[in-house]
Amino acid sequence: MAQATFERSRPSWGTYGGFILAAIGSSVGLGNVWKFPYEMGIHGGTFLYVYLVCVLIVAFPLMVSELMLGRMGQANPVLGLINIARKERLSSLWQLIGWLGVLGSFMVFSYCSIVASWILFYTMKSISGAFTAVPAEIVQNQFGALLRNTDQMLLWHTVFILMVVLVSSQAVRSGLERAVRWLMPSFFVLLIILAFYTRQLGDHRAALEFMFEFDWRAINAELVVTALTQALFSLSIGIGILIMYGSYLSGKRPLFAGAGTIMVFDSLIAVLMSLVIFSVAFAYGLAPNSGAGLIFETLPVAFSQMTENSLLVSSLFFILLLFAALTSGFALLEPSIALLTRRLNIQRRTAAWLVGAVAWCSGLLSLYSFSTLKFAFYYFGAEKKYGYFDLFSILSIHFILPLTALLTAILVGWRLQRSVLFSSLAEPRLAVFNVWRFCNRYVVPVLISLILIAVVFLPA
Repeated sequence: MAQATFERSRPSWGTYGGFILAAIGSSVGLGNVWKFPYEMGIHGGTFLYVYLVCVLIVAFPLMVSELMLGRMGQANPVLGLINIARKERLSSLWQLIGWLGVLGSFMVFSYCSIVASWILFYTMKSISGAFTAVPAEIVQNQFGALLRNTDQMLLWHTVFILMVVLVSSQAVRSGLERAVRWLMPSFFVLLIILAFYTRQLGDHRAALEFMFEFDWRAINAELVVTALTQALFSLSIGIGILIMYGSYLSGKRPLFAGAGTIMVFDSLIAVLMSLVIFSVAFAYGLAPNSGAGLIFETLPVAFSQMTENSLLVSSLFFILLLFAALTSGFALLEPSIALLTRRLNIQRRTAAWLVGAVAWCSGLLSLYSFSTLKFAFYYFGAEKKYGYFDLFSILSIHFILPLTALLTAILVGWRLQRSVLFSSLAEPRLAVFNVWRFCNRYVVPVLISLILIAVVFLPA
């Protein structure tokens, strides 16, 4: 009776549209507006083509698989996998997928919260007119000054954690779903406005030439690893989020249609965001390959040189980034909150504050990696100068995400019976089902195994 009561009281989406917006919000976050543009800036247009191939043949099948596992398990990622293993008479060790997902999402949040602190700082600076009629040298040096000012970063890191926890501590419908219903439409409107302004003020032609130029000689192990792991990261695969969101789905909702909608929106927004950023950079003679600091060092310089609407454009840009950071934050903490709520048998509000407190503390490792805890190492021939910040990024995105995705593909492709998969997906088109299952059985495991081998043996 107690178990039945728990299942009836589980969170659920109020509408299917709310689920779609939340899932798009989890994918259209920092992975799209911060990491995707700077990776393309480093690797050029070839990165886009490799990325899109990875999305189609690896990320999309895994999206459907994780949503399906979530709906089958009807619980947090760990308990959900235990439920599936028990029902299908499989080893309980498959719960490792859930544990890795929760660990991965939490680790990503711990360093992304530092990026969010930069965004909050720059949002306030933009609104106050700090990038208007200011010499380029002063604007460009502000990011370096911020990295050295740990007190300033600590303040905005704390503010961001509080913003995420205040929403996540509410029930799913009144907190997470209501927030994304407001944030995601606002995000789309702001992006359209920015695209309109940059068409007038930027150099779209140069940006498009850069983004869609293909050079097969640029393809190497590092580019393929980055493109595939970026596809997983952008679409929230391997970090428990889609399993968690799928568990809130009731009935026979169309998973292929939902995953397809999320994939299309995610890819279009990544491309459109890159177009906005590169068109501004090229219009003002700025290099697109400045790495993680692209939107904090390069673009503010361009904003300061604008003769018209500088305050408006810079403010809209960083507010848009803030919305993306918030939707990512809500999604990244959700698996940990759900797991803690169940395992400790505590209220969601208490679990959210506990997870937030631990996330704040773990974020300090990344925060102080720019000062007192700074150390360097090499990865694929490139020097990583920011200690735990870079280390957490590589461990979570280049190792935990693909490892979790590999285990998911093996479970779905080889361990769960065909009849169980077909009924769980509620997909009437046999040809679509067969292609999806083939990808999970062969394409995804082979490609991700190669990526993991490259990550383990080639970086030095």
